[in-house]
Amino acid sequence: MRPTRVSLLLALVVAAVVVGWSIGRSVDAVTGSLPVTPRITPALLAFLAVVLLVSARVVRGWVLERRYDRRMNALRVTRLLALAQAAAVTGAVVAGGYAGVVLLYVQVQPAALGRERVVVAGLTALAGVAVTVSALVLERACRVPPGEDEDASSPPDGGGVRPAG
Repeated sequence: MRPTRVSLLLALVVAAVVVGWSIGRSVDAVTGSLPVTPRITPALLAFLAVVLLVSARVVRGWVLERRYDRRMNALRVTRLLALAQAAAVTGAVVAGGYAGVVLLYVQVQPAALGRERVVVAGLTALAGVAVTVSALVLERACRVPPGEDEDASSPPDGGGVRPAG
């Protein structure tokens, strides 16, 4: 798997800002009111960011300190790497989308909406950034240092057959 590029994540954030703002405008045009951000969304995203950071700590210990135990194996690390890459993209899209909603809230009627909507949408955007950063930390923790990708029990040639001799 290739590492997630930060330039891709930044492009996703910019595109999601435009999409979030556009969807908010469309909802406003159809229903006559701006979309509401659920209050629990930032808390759920912050919880996901914490889970990703804890996973990064466990994986880093397994990879760098060679603490090979039953709780962690190569398949689980690979799955966590896939989760990290998906979470990085998701966090970038969520951060950008809610940043677009915040821009819409501020642009349309900041006094009529009240501060709560702006604050909750802003916290959701920041939590999306936290998910992206945590996912990148987990992805980095899953990297195997160069030259140490072979198991100590495997033959140096990488094959399963030993020469007769």
